[in-house]
Amino acid sequence: MISELSTPQNITVVGLGYVGLPLALAFAKEFPTIGLDVDESRISELLSGSDRNREVPEAEITASRVAFTLDASCVADAEFIVVTVPTPVSEDHKPDLRLLESASAAIGVQLRGRSEGLAAPIIVFESTTYPGCTEGFCGPIIERESGLKSGEGFFLGYSPERANFGDQEHTLETVIKVVSGQTPEIAAMVAGVYGRIAKGGTHLTADIKTAEASKVIENVQRDLNIALFNELAMIFDRMDIRSADAFDAADTKWNFHRYQPGLVGGHCIPVDPYYLTHAASEIGFDARVVLAGREVNESVTEFAAGKISSLLEEAGAVPAEACVLILGLTFKPNVSDIRNSKAMMLAELLAQRHSGVDAYEPVGLIPHDTVTGYNIIDDPFASEKTYDVVVLAVPHDTVVAQKANIGDLVEPGGLVVDLGSALDRVEIESDDRAYWSL
Repeated sequence: MISELSTPQNITVVGLGYVGLPLALAFAKEFPTIGLDVDESRISELLSGSDRNREVPEAEITASRVAFTLDASCVADAEFIVVTVPTPVSEDHKPDLRLLESASAAIGVQLRGRSEGLAAPIIVFESTTYPGCTEGFCGPIIERESGLKSGEGFFLGYSPERANFGDQEHTLETVIKVVSGQTPEIAAMVAGVYGRIAKGGTHLTADIKTAEASKVIENVQRDLNIALFNELAMIFDRMDIRSADAFDAADTKWNFHRYQPGLVGGHCIPVDPYYLTHAASEIGFDARVVLAGREVNESVTEFAAGKISSLLEEAGAVPAEACVLILGLTFKPNVSDIRNSKAMMLAELLAQRHSGVDAYEPVGLIPHDTVTGYNIIDDPFASEKTYDVVVLAVPHDTVVAQKANIGDLVEPGGLVVDLGSALDRVEIESDDRAYWSL
């Protein structure tokens, strides 16, 4: 018989990726914490202090009290379980819940062996998903595998992750953490546990579905705002108006909110909207605005590739013979993550159009089996090779620090493409190089 509820005294984090590892390290400063992952190489690396994602320094990992393990039996007697597995989308943009399903099933199996007399565990999901998924999808799987009843033998909670990789200001310890629980009592316990590590405070929602909804709309909003500016940039380009100049002028109005057009990749902004539109379709609603934003942002890569080819033709070059250099391949500046990288997609599109495409990535590790049609090269600033086109696709700080030397990589009369508007147009054009940006 499971005893009355009590405040959790230990934490088990399931999934030690970009979200789970920092979370486990933070919890370990306040509670005995176990970090569980099914990837044997990941656990081996963490035990040696290495984070393949380059988000956490070795010293922080080795100094931590987290017990890293592959042994799922640690879940059986856990008091507070946090699930942080990835939730991607399929090729047809449907929620891919396989990892969430697997984690829920594994937890349920382990709870069958739970010691007598322990309080019912609290299972909190951080994985981004659609409203209703925690209670309507994950909960029944745990029930089926454990033989326990949700709300009695175990309790559910949801606290959406707010990791912003590469951002040293908005960290787990400084942001406000949204929390929720299956009952008011469980919600209060979840808030209490997270309140120990979220120094920016917690925000308690009315229910789990509301917390799930809050997560998806955060990134839907960003996706739509960026889509607006991407569409404006494409319109202005056809009007021979430099979008950055138009945005500068509009930005002088007190209530104008400016966003930067560009490539929208990664695991959040291009993914989360599809979780909401899936849930909307299940209740018979067509989320047209949300999907329109996705369509615009997905079109930018093809637009940029086509623009580069047309500019080469206008300059009298033979596009098929042009040499191109791509600077940056990760999904955004200063992170090593290449998931859903539009810069890599751009490199592939350009490789289909031009004979020689090189790419330089100073921050991320690019597996060779992810590269199609182009070459990964060492530091081009240390080479004497020059190109017809240099594309600053991802403005890593280490690359922007070399901006005075980017012109030297381009043949006289060649083209510099600045997708993030990180360079000085006047300097480049005064050096007999053409310049184009979104």
